[in-house]
Amino acid sequence: MTTVALIIGFRDRGRDPRRRANLDYILDYWRGYGHPILVVDDGRTGDAQFNRHAAYNRGAELTDAHILCYVESDMIVPWRQMDAAITAAADAPGLVVPYSARHELSDHDSHLVRAGEARPAECVAEVVQLKPRRIGAVNVISRTTLNLVGRWDEQFEGTWWDDRSMHHAFDVCAGPTRWIDGPAWHLYHLPGWRGDHLTPDDRAATLANQQRWRRYKHASTPDQIRHLTAGN
Repeated sequence: MTTVALIIGFRDRGRDPRRRANLDYILDYWRGYGHPILVVDDGRTGDAQFNRHAAYNRGAELTDAHILCYVESDMIVPWRQMDAAITAAADAPGLVVPYSARHELSDHDSHLVRAGEARPAECVAEVVQLKPRRIGAVNVISRTTLNLVGRWDEQFEGTWWDDRSMHHAFDVCAGPTRWIDGPAWHLYHLPGWRGDHLTPDDRAATLANQQRWRRYKHASTPDQIRHLTAGN
């Protein structure tokens, strides 16, 4: 029997109460799905940059499940699409993304969804990002696929550029990414790429991620990728 675990990387930096509220809603949503859920932090504290990949690696070490579903703490995906993604990940190596259109809900609509006053599908998204944009919000892979890529690269921290880097890594090491047709919905929080709430450290982390992405672009073999995911 194929075993499955959902891994949610999360640490509250105390800056935006929406993030904790989103997590609470997401946990209620996924508890009904029936697979074990692990909420894992990155081992840091306070206002340190969040290292999502460190949380993902820690999560993988805490379970022996064959299929690992990495779900961000603000994402809603229909269960039938997750079922299809799990089946695809079990059938063959490679990254599977369980949606083809990410609907970015407004602050107002996200509040209504969390309060149970609206369903995500009833809301009109401010922006709809089509594949392959926003690829990293929910990733489904087998343990075999994780071993092929090595691990999640913990040199990335903060936000941006890590998604496309790991997308390239999985494609090189495990074969082309597959998408499951259908929507996903993102609950609003203060964005990580713009706004007065961002600190110089936040912006520096994003810049460092972009520079590391350039190294991934030039990596064309599994050995080169695994050299990078190992933190080199």
